[in-house]
Amino acid sequence: QLACPLDLGCHSVPRTVIFTQGSAPVLVAAEGKVTEYEVPCVPSSEIVDTNGAGDAFVGGFMSQYMQALPMEKAVAAGNYAAGVVIRRSGCTYPEKPEF
Repeated sequence: QLACPLDLGCHSVPRTVIFTQGSAPVLVAAEGKVTEYEVPCVPSSEIVDTNGAGDAFVGGFMSQYMQALPMEKAVAAGNYAAGVVIRRSGCTYPEKPEF
């Protein structure tokens, strides 16, 4: 029921709901089902600062999702972006990402 279409009166809009859970799988609720996507392991010795990880995930995810690429690719981009940010001090990103 969480991802039920949004009723706008004259038509409904399908929803996609995404839960990030740190190192636990990303949950995507869409089209009446929930799918889990594994998060690549980041050794604790490499984690510097988790501030901004969620925002980075959204940026990476949306960069692919808005191009209508597969959900797997969008989640992978989100995980990549979050993984880069947590390895740096502050919410910063390298000049040339390698995604």
